[in-house]
Amino acid sequence: DPAAGTGIAYNFGMFDFGQKNFFWNFLQGRMWYWMQGDDPKEWLRGYARAGRSIEIQELALSPEQARSLAGALARNAQPDQMYYRYEPYRDNCSTRVRDALDLSVGGALERALAPLPSGATFRSRTAELTAGSAPIYFGLMLLLGPSTDQPLSAWEDSFIPMNFARYLQPVATSTPAGGSAPLVERASVRPGAADAPGSSRTPASLLGWFLAFGVLVGGGLGGAGARSGAGRGRGAFLVLGSLWSLLSGGAGFLMVYLWAFTAHTYAWRNENVPQASVLGLVLFLLMAGWARRGGPAPASVRALAITIAVLSAAGVALQLLPWFSQVNGAALLFFVPANIGMALGAARAAPATTE
Repeated sequence: DPAAGTGIAYNFGMFDFGQKNFFWNFLQGRMWYWMQGDDPKEWLRGYARAGRSIEIQELALSPEQARSLAGALARNAQPDQMYYRYEPYRDNCSTRVRDALDLSVGGALERALAPLPSGATFRSRTAELTAGSAPIYFGLMLLLGPSTDQPLSAWEDSFIPMNFARYLQPVATSTPAGGSAPLVERASVRPGAADAPGSSRTPASLLGWFLAFGVLVGGGLGGAGARSGAGRGRGAFLVLGSLWSLLSGGAGFLMVYLWAFTAHTYAWRNENVPQASVLGLVLFLLMAGWARRGGPAPASVRALAITIAVLSAAGVALQLLPWFSQVNGAALLFFVPANIGMALGAARAAPATTE
């Protein structure tokens, strides 16, 4: 407010690891965030000290719109209204800015952006943002369900701040004279010395690596099982097979848990459940029993490993049916060859005649 000589930077992205039950609430999908106002000059100085760039959009709000926005934000910052239930895609620190601004301009933003297709989905945007880290990318692609594969409008795609800024640039609002004018009056960028370079990886470029890694894991499991069946030591297959069963079964348990027992709606109906099967935990227990008893591999290990592999392969066939539309190429390319390798290894370690 130039007339009053005051300035407030409102931030909707505040959270605290020290909150009571923070990690349990995070797991349950019940994250509590809040917004607060701070000194904007201090925020800008902090970004400058860190070497981060600052993108600025100055908005051509009328005095009435500016007062409406300032009043709404001030009320929102009060202790009884500052907290909100955070959702990563539909209610976050970017959508809250979008909604507050839209309210001040009488819904002009939603009218302009809701009909505009973005050509993206929640999954594809997540993939773009995480492609620089293969483990994070793979974990999220595994855990996200089919609801994240629906096409987004520009309004929905504004859950990412950079996208919101881009969509905001051409928006026009009505003027008191009955015409229209750009909402963004001026835009500028202050470059930062420490800006992270763009990721050299793309989601598509990672798929070949996941297939290669899945074949490598499956080949190792199959080879170790063959050595065990040939009487050249069961230790390698016991270690590798137990580790694979525990990890894949644990991932399956997490998917089932997120679907059935949490508010993470984006993980519901996950079609990757046949790939990282919770049956892997049962197989791990069978492998542990075999390790204690010694002797040849029990037939139950073979039977369960083959069952898991059949379910994994069936997951590929399910994608051909119209009721299954989840984008899960990364999971299929990795888990199918790995599960088949585990089944081949178990079959070689426990021939069909073994009791």
